[in-house]
Amino acid sequence: MLAWLEPVGIAVLWAVVLVRAPQGIPRREQRPLWLALVMIALAMSLHLEPVTEALGRVPGGEHRVDLATHLLSIVDAAAVLWFVCGAAGRHRHTRLVFGSALAVMAVLVALDAAAPVHARNRIDPSPAAAGVPDAYWWLFFAFHLLADTTCGFVCWAYGRPGTPRPLRYGLRLFGTGILLASLLWVCKLVYLATRSDALAPLFPLITGCEALCMAAGAVLPEVTRVRECLCHLRTHRQLEPLWRDVTAAAPDVVLGPGSLRRAVALPVHLRMYRRVIEIRDALIVLRGYVTPAARDLAERLVADRGVRGASAEATVAACCIAAALQAKRDGRLPEPREAGFTGPEARGLAQEVEQLLLIASAYRSPAVQAYRDGLGDLAPQAQRR
Repeated sequence: MLAWLEPVGIAVLWAVVLVRAPQGIPRREQRPLWLALVMIALAMSLHLEPVTEALGRVPGGEHRVDLATHLLSIVDAAAVLWFVCGAAGRHRHTRLVFGSALAVMAVLVALDAAAPVHARNRIDPSPAAAGVPDAYWWLFFAFHLLADTTCGFVCWAYGRPGTPRPLRYGLRLFGTGILLASLLWVCKLVYLATRSDALAPLFPLITGCEALCMAAGAVLPEVTRVRECLCHLRTHRQLEPLWRDVTAAAPDVVLGPGSLRRAVALPVHLRMYRRVIEIRDALIVLRGYVTPAARDLAERLVADRGVRGASAEATVAACCIAAALQAKRDGRLPEPREAGFTGPEARGLAQEVEQLLLIASAYRSPAVQAYRDGLGDLAPQAQRR
């Protein structure tokens, strides 16, 4: 029943591990959860049938491979619990977590050594069959259940309202995935008590859903970051025509020539911010070329076309920029002027970007093109005032 969901979920989880590696490895605050993902994906992969079959051919016998896998699984569970608690700021539980894990591992090894000779460490249909005692499995499953349930509740506790939305939903999805792992251990404990095969088909289904939930929770903040990057790229591209014209007229404002390779390597939000700064500085240089007559013509044109509100201010600013560029090309000298192009000073980067986007859009509009055509009708005396 949906047995394919388990390998698909594990494959998706590994894909998320690779996607998050560039941020998860170098950044200290993200490293614990990234390592937790690695440990979870590794533990799940070790229980896939093809992996267990391949490991069974390793010299030393299938029994030793089973025992080593179970011991590594205990380490994984303890490490994930430690990573999650560490990410939540609860570092004081380190000794308790790893001390308990070491104690459980020691007891498992002792129970395995005391058991009759057996080929595999698996739950036999009959408790009387030769193999590790049921106490081995009770302890193994109970430790996983306790560790995963604690991880799940910690994630849900830190995904409370007030946390930024992508992080909140990411933590809840991740915590849901870990709580699904708790459900898996409960099912295995029931199977151990009843030896009923009715629950066996649920194991891969639960594992697959667990992996997909944790993958979704881990990748959700990354999706938000990608969306922000795309937004910055779109802003960078929309400002391109305006930036190109104003920096051509005021090349000194460009922040160093740099190479194309270095420019591309710069984070996209910094490239966008740099473009905003260069446009703003170029407009400061060019404002001395705008005459009162040119501004009056811009305001009359905007009024005649019925443009209102913020669009009207942006269109007037775009017209004035066009007039300043034309005046500079004509060789006219600038005059000291206090008024800028964009009206009242923006409060913060977001508002400044919004203003410049409106101006950049208006700069390519038919209204500004009509204004350019009308600049020739201004008398030279009016242009020099």
